[in-house]
Amino acid sequence: MFSLIKEKLQQLWGRFQAGPVGSFFRWWTGELKQAMPAAWREKLLRAFRRVTVQLDDAELLLGVDENRLQSKLQALSLSQDVSVQKQQVADVLEANDLAEAPRFLLLNKGTVLSKQISLPQAAEPNLAQVLSFEMDRQTPFKASAVYFDWNVLERGGPTGQLRLELFVVPRGEVDEAMKLLDGRGFTLAGVDVVEEGRTLGLNLLPAALRTRTINRKARLNYALGALALLLLAAVMAQSLYLRAHQVDELEGAIAQVQGEARKVMRIKEQIEDTSEAAGFLARRRAETPLAIELLADVTRLLPDDTYLDRLVIGRDSVQLQGKSQNAQRLI
Repeated sequence: MFSLIKEKLQQLWGRFQAGPVGSFFRWWTGELKQAMPAAWREKLLRAFRRVTVQLDDAELLLGVDENRLQSKLQALSLSQDVSVQKQQVADVLEANDLAEAPRFLLLNKGTVLSKQISLPQAAEPNLAQVLSFEMDRQTPFKASAVYFDWNVLERGGPTGQLRLELFVVPRGEVDEAMKLLDGRGFTLAGVDVVEEGRTLGLNLLPAALRTRTINRKARLNYALGALALLLLAAVMAQSLYLRAHQVDELEGAIAQVQGEARKVMRIKEQIEDTSEAAGFLARRRAETPLAIELLADVTRLLPDDTYLDRLVIGRDSVQLQGKSQNAQRLI
């Protein structure tokens, strides 16, 4: 039951990594690491160091893998008593503050079968199963006879396929090395491949065989990292809220200014209308003679024996109606 749940979780994790969210998360975490101060990055890397061991015919070579770079710790002779060597391993790890670090067996790339293959992009969420089915076609081995892992080289690309490098090692070699190391107190969390002093970031060991190491410093760093992410998310959320609030305030201010501008335009239009009306009246007044002047002219022109009953002053004419002793002469 547990293995089924674990397999399902691995499939879900594969889909997550293959999707756009996984790509964005990888990019974002990389940018976040680059934005951290150098001292913080160094402490973070030190907390995730791995103890490595390489075996040759006569020696057990202990080292440290830090950000995929190898540095040597100590070489121990395999000819010594197993109990003595077990204590030596414990002392070396304790002296270098590595007692809680995960322990990996390193295999030289020349001793591991590697092959580049292409698969449909849809295969990525279930790569372990797909590669198990393809193993006897891609390699001389059956899946049951090897331990394997892979590195994705390209997603999509011109052909739209998934290009990866498959790494395969016979189980017998790893099982024999694990047995030798277990007796010396060196239980493995994984098996990686080393090339020119750099590890490839693999783990050929199946999940069921990996020893889980409780690294309190790593847990603390995970907790601090999660807290930092939460704080960053809170700051981003607050920034977005403040930005939205500022936008709302700005939109309100713009609406208010627009309202005032419309009022000003209406007042301006009223002033223009009033000015136009006043100008019209002024022109009419200028074009029309004053009534008193007109009466003076009429009085001067009419004889004394004539009087008016009615006087109508129009824009372009004047109508006179009255009586005179010599009306015919007036006409």
